[in-house]
Amino acid sequence: MKTWSAIVLSGGTNKRFGSDKSQALLNGITLLDHVLSFIPEGIKTVIVGKDVFEDPPLGGPVAGIARGLQEIDTEFVAIAAVDMPYGSSLFSQLLDAIQGDAVMPVDSDGFRQPLCAIYRRDSLLIALHKLGDLHGQSMRALCDVLIIDEVQVKPSALIDIDTPADLIAAHELN
Repeated sequence: MKTWSAIVLSGGTNKRFGSDKSQALLNGITLLDHVLSFIPEGIKTVIVGKDVFEDPPLGGPVAGIARGLQEIDTEFVAIAAVDMPYGSSLFSQLLDAIQGDAVMPVDSDGFRQPLCAIYRRDSLLIALHKLGDLHGQSMRALCDVLIIDEVQVKPSALIDIDTPADLIAAHELN
């Protein structure tokens, strides 16, 4: 059985959204609670932006992942962005599929989503070390130093809410 924990990225500036995305309501439930609802009880979950904060503040998702990893000691770690309310529903499927350093869902357009993925903790630590200063580093740079498996998924599982218009569109899908 594969042991895993989860890091939920809930920080950020929310510039495009205009307010704290984690507390935005989708069908009466906050985006944060949507993400958490798909993570099984008993799985250690660290919420970056609530439980812990990256240093320096607002260092971006790579810095947030690095900070969250300080609280995780399992072989595998799931990364979830708070603005992807259904992404964490894929974790079981992704965990079953991991062979390399990480496994990510890919939609029908071929888009790979690194903020809804399962990573080997040790591989992630090595990759973060290779990047050096993590403040402002891109997820693309992190992914470039990892061997990544892909799993084809429905685009609806990867709904990404970056703006108020995205939230309205997500309401209309249900």
